[in-house]
Amino acid sequence: MSRKHPLAALSLCLILLGSTSGAQQPAYDMPVDPNARDLVLLTQWFAGEFDNEEQLWFQADRRSNTEEVDRHPRLHTTHRRLDLPQFGEHVFYVEEYRDNDPQEVIRQRFVIFSSLGPSMGIRMQQGFFKDTEMARGAQFDPERLAGLKSDDVFFLDECDVYWHRFADQFEGEIRPKSCVFGEGKLRRYSVHKMWLSQDKYWRIDATRLVADDSLHVGLAEDNPTQLRRAHAFRCAVSFRLADGTSQKVENLKLHSQGGEASIDRKDDGEKYILRLRDKEYPYYDARPDFLFLSIRKAGERRSVAYTVADPDARRLGVSAGDTLADCYRDGYNFQQSIDELE
Repeated sequence: MSRKHPLAALSLCLILLGSTSGAQQPAYDMPVDPNARDLVLLTQWFAGEFDNEEQLWFQADRRSNTEEVDRHPRLHTTHRRLDLPQFGEHVFYVEEYRDNDPQEVIRQRFVIFSSLGPSMGIRMQQGFFKDTEMARGAQFDPERLAGLKSDDVFFLDECDVYWHRFADQFEGEIRPKSCVFGEGKLRRYSVHKMWLSQDKYWRIDATRLVADDSLHVGLAEDNPTQLRRAHAFRCAVSFRLADGTSQKVENLKLHSQGGEASIDRKDDGEKYILRLRDKEYPYYDARPDFLFLSIRKAGERRSVAYTVADPDARRLGVSAGDTLADCYRDGYNFQQSIDELE
């Protein structure tokens, strides 16, 4: 009488169980989106505020030898994530102003990110508002767009941006010569390229004439706008006045890329400027990165007081004579670690 090996019997039992239990096929048989992880990371990095104040500082410094014609305007852009599932999972409102003046709005976009499916890459649709006033300020009050309908925006498919990941950054651009507009001699195409990392957002915005590819508006492709991520701070300023009383101004919102607040001192009418800068000093090879908080009289270069702190500082302050200023990262309750805060 033959005797089967006990492991062979066990294997046969497992096969029989598998064939009768309706077990699901292994996960690798299910369709997989190769862009799923990158889509999440790209939209995480895209969210927030960005400013190129540091680029302007460098270009204005005589040591950079930057010609006036090659210098950039000051730009500040905010990308606010929206909860509008009828448009998609990754939806943003973009508002941008120039010259450090929030009233000088130069760009408003309704942005939708989506995967290209089996193809490697991510599509970014840039929507335009038929009524820009209905959206203005929605980065601070997203409820303004809660009732947004498809008829309120329009898209130009030829002007979509296509993103791909390269190492620790993403690169996106409009397909060459696809986004064309204008008439006659002014018929032109958009050159729009972007690079995005965790803390940097560089961008090229230009138009070239269809007739001869000459530059129409903007700067050359080798001179991108270099925006950096801005972190929000809440600040307060106190003065000891001449009559012995004090004046305190609270809840001033500054961002870390050259954000400013103006305060009028009551007893003498002097105007003071509180300013916060996250520096990447190009001429230092030791400790080049730091937060710089200063308070000065309007129109003067010399600070009344200033302090320097690590770039990831959550709280900093200055004091000089009868003037005191302090700031802390928006949302910080003085207990979280920096990782928890982020």
